[in-house]
Amino acid sequence: MHYRITDFLADIVENALDAGSGFTEIKIIQDDGNLKVSVKDTGKGMTEAEILRARDPFGTDGKKHPGRRVGLGIPFLVQALNETGGDFSISSRPGAGTTVSFRFDLRHLDTPPLGSLPETFRQILSLPGSHDMAIHRALGTESYDLSRRELLETLEDLESVGSLAILEQYLESLEDSVQSPEKGARHGKNDP
Repeated sequence: MHYRITDFLADIVENALDAGSGFTEIKIIQDDGNLKVSVKDTGKGMTEAEILRARDPFGTDGKKHPGRRVGLGIPFLVQALNETGGDFSISSRPGAGTTVSFRFDLRHLDTPPLGSLPETFRQILSLPGSHDMAIHRALGTESYDLSRRELLETLEDLESVGSLAILEQYLESLEDSVQSPEKGARHGKNDP
């Protein structure tokens, strides 16, 4: 079950990688009481019928979760958005990838908590494979960008305990820099 907005984000990114995305672009923009998220991938894409099945809580291909008769990721997200005045869109073309976008009104009482972006970014950046990923995070006028390829070049891997510890500290410092701009300015906001 999804309890945090970051759970929805991680699920969508994992779906993109399961669809064979070689490059996934993630944008998380928080401004004026709204959180806007977009995940654009270069995976296999979907037909209109597959998009409808992805939105159906009882639709599943049985491959991602064998034995499970329901596919609840996107339907739970859409339900949470509908209950809190948010927006959802999905666009896709076979062979050209998929874009999933959603917006939560953070002022709504029933909007799920955001969750930990550094923890979620560490989780999705360290997913195995040769794919690349770019993350853009903005909060008001402050922002930062991450590139999985650049992190791999710097850390050499995203699997060892040491690399993951460094990555976790780096991600926390970046998030701190957008939460407290004066702190980020003192600590070199985008330096790994």
